[in-house]
Amino acid sequence: MSVRIISRKIDARKVTIKMVDGSLVQGKINVLKSGEGDQRVSDIFTKGSDPFIVVFDATAEGRSGRVLVINKRNIAWVSPDDDSVRQDRQEDEKPEESRGSWMDRIRKS
Repeated sequence: MSVRIISRKIDARKVTIKMVDGSLVQGKINVLKSGEGDQRVSDIFTKGSDPFIVVFDATAEGRSGRVLVINKRNIAWVSPDDDSVRQDRQEDEKPEESRGSWMDRIRKS
């Protein structure tokens, strides 16, 4: 019997997903594709041909730590969480002041 070790690199991004039935899912998605460069969260939903997305460390319906396989057709919108967005800066560049996430700005108005 041989043992095969499978390892995958993960570049996880935190997201909030609103489903068409009104429920919310919060969790992480892997934006790293083998053989491809960095991807944005939006690329997973617009450029990918797979009709499903895997959300891990997910919280939905009051339960945490779940792995969910979600059909993209059942998603109303997706919002990347600000703290998971990578920004490549030069060391001497001053970071921009965050205005908060899109959803935070809507909630405040």
